[in-house]
Amino acid sequence: MLRQESPREYVSFEQDIRLVSTPVLCCVFRGRYLPPPIFHRLIAACITRWPVSKKKETSEHLIFCGCCMFDLDLFHRLTLYCRNDIVFARITRLVIDEDKTPEARLCTRVRKFITLNLSKITSCLGQNLQYDLRIQCPPSRGDSEDSIVGLSPPFDMWFADEGHDLDAPITREHMNHARLCVVLVTVCGNAMRDILSTHVPAPHTDIHQAILANKVKLTSRQGRPLLNHDQNKVVFPDPHGKTTGKVDQFDLSLLYILIRNISTVPAPVRGWGYDPQDQPRDKSLGASVERIRSYRNHIIGHSMNGEISQQDFDDYWSKIDAVLDEVELKLGKQGYRAQLEKQKTQVISIYEAC
Repeated sequence: MLRQESPREYVSFEQDIRLVSTPVLCCVFRGRYLPPPIFHRLIAACITRWPVSKKKETSEHLIFCGCCMFDLDLFHRLTLYCRNDIVFARITRLVIDEDKTPEARLCTRVRKFITLNLSKITSCLGQNLQYDLRIQCPPSRGDSEDSIVGLSPPFDMWFADEGHDLDAPITREHMNHARLCVVLVTVCGNAMRDILSTHVPAPHTDIHQAILANKVKLTSRQGRPLLNHDQNKVVFPDPHGKTTGKVDQFDLSLLYILIRNISTVPAPVRGWGYDPQDQPRDKSLGASVERIRSYRNHIIGHSMNGEISQQDFDDYWSKIDAVLDEVELKLGKQGYRAQLEKQKTQVISIYEAC
């Protein structure tokens, strides 16, 4: 619905000596065909990630027909514009001290965000469209479609960590894995900490006393110690003192060891260490602890590629929901499933996942 064309200076090369720009990255669509809705939706996706820049004198938003500018941070600005079958992107930086170029890692993240969303948009629209990444040269030609060249140095700031195969797109399966990892670390971690803190063996009054009383059992070198070197440093930050680490700093593996060995949580029907798949009817608190351990191992510890299919994601999510329901019943405490539901409605930012 925008009708105002972008002023020429917004798409031409920045000449201000205080500003320095990247080469213009070009998404050149094959067949010279780019339906207008694709660029419109790309702009909409960028608006959800970065604020639209404003003109300093009038505070007017710098969004026009076929062009929009975004503030990436205090010093970097992205200009995104479209001409015919090409989407152009350029990042400009205000020169501070002796740093004369835009931050390379930021450029890489922006490039990945743009290409990922272009792929998602073309897929959602049912368009089998493909494009090639190119560089515009010379940059002073503004929005000209001439002199588009391939990618090569000194244009590698758009590909700051190319050696890590960052051109591979972040898929839905990657995001499924990331979301489950967050849920396990946060929501399930909170549940395990509460289980540990509420099952303190007599005569101790809190879990810290119980941990200190079992220090020899946890760290003894005469047999196989229960804690490895890193876990020992977390639980006993001062090896000669009479203090323990904070429970909220204990991860899932450490919490499982402490619950199993020094708390009053009863063992599952078949005992500790069995896969919960072998005891589906056991609804004890110990079985819930074993299930969380198992999900942590399969999702975080044993993942080969950081991907989880949608079917497996839905299955894991329902299992985690069920085990948190059991923990709430056993502890008489609400809140874990509400935290889980909150996580379900949140979208992990592509920018942060990168």
